[in-house]
Amino acid sequence: MQTTRPLKPGVNSGWIHSTRLHAVMYSMLLVVTPFILLQNFLVEIIAKVSGTTVELAGFEIPVLPCIAFILLVACLIIFRSYLTKLRLLAGVIAILMFGLAQQFTDYYFDHNFYDLQQNWHYIAYCIFAFMVYRDLAPRGRPMAKIILITFFAALLFSSFDETFQLYMSGRVFDISDIAKDVWGALTGIVLLYIGRSRSNTLKADMKRIRQPKLRAYLKTPFSLLILLFVLAILFLFFSSLLTDFPYWYIAVLFTLGSFAVFFILFHFSQFKLAKYSFLTIFIIIMLVQSYFFVKHRSDNIVYNRYGLTVYKGIPIVFFDVMIFSDGTFRLVDKKHYFYRRDRAFFVRQKTDIIIIGTGTYGKGGRGYADKISQFIYNPYTNRGTQVVIMKTPEACQYFNRLKREQKNVLFILHNTC
Repeated sequence: MQTTRPLKPGVNSGWIHSTRLHAVMYSMLLVVTPFILLQNFLVEIIAKVSGTTVELAGFEIPVLPCIAFILLVACLIIFRSYLTKLRLLAGVIAILMFGLAQQFTDYYFDHNFYDLQQNWHYIAYCIFAFMVYRDLAPRGRPMAKIILITFFAALLFSSFDETFQLYMSGRVFDISDIAKDVWGALTGIVLLYIGRSRSNTLKADMKRIRQPKLRAYLKTPFSLLILLFVLAILFLFFSSLLTDFPYWYIAVLFTLGSFAVFFILFHFSQFKLAKYSFLTIFIIIMLVQSYFFVKHRSDNIVYNRYGLTVYKGIPIVFFDVMIFSDGTFRLVDKKHYFYRRDRAFFVRQKTDIIIIGTGTYGKGGRGYADKISQFIYNPYTNRGTQVVIMKTPEACQYFNRLKREQKNVLFILHNTC
């Protein structure tokens, strides 16, 4: 790990050049910028820029990724003397982290991977990590402490930003935005840690991922990064499934609970008895799950009660689920109301029938006309699509019957109320 000589207090060429001032001003800008963009209708402009294409040889070529590619090549040429294998590796890992996050968040938005709105949170807080590092590293702060300060400062600023939006007209609290910001900061931390490390130091850190004492995790940069990576990806996953404000504390509890389980497995698996015990339990769970999957692989909804749905022998607890026409499924954002973009996503699946299970007591599935069955025009198929809205238990039975008849069906199932 590279370190620099600590600065003496007050040693700056001037207050305007203070790294601490720059970090504070950028932090303020993070909070203010979304409101400026919204107030001046710049969000719509950014969306139009992201969607701009040019026709070339009969193909629609998006402009934004072309510009980004040109700028990337230019930067590689200009700063080629600063490039090392580790810095290139760090850049590739950062891009992969952006791509990984996009697999979880804003599923109904159906953004392109290069969309500025999709990547705003990641880029903004990645720069935030750089600003914090630029301030703390020359002051002689250990890398582990810089990682912790950056991670939790990003969490604090983003939480304040989202909470403040509760009292702003035209803005909403979205816990998944907090998770995106934290993930962006973590991406910046990884970029700096790998890019600023020496090869031999990095290899030495990688050899001691698990620590014999709990306190050592807070002092070992690579081990700390592993733990924060898992914590951030769990937060990103659960918050993207529970974006509505009333569910924010449930997203936090799921995140912390899952992380606690991971940490217990991660830490105690370095001991032989615990490792074989965990492995035995895992094998038993997988064998039991495999048995039920094989037994019910030809079935559809096997069981449904409040908070629990069993699909092809796979239990789905609490979360809402979308079952596609080919039989695959994924967990989706738990919603009581579907907005226009959500409904547009459903028709883009090009199914003949859309079934919406509104929950055990029928409190979900809002956003369509209050009818059990209706037909809407589908511009992607140029014909009508039937939308059927039922309480989840009845919807499950109806879905099973349609699948036995080999109908082309999309099923969105609200798994609780």
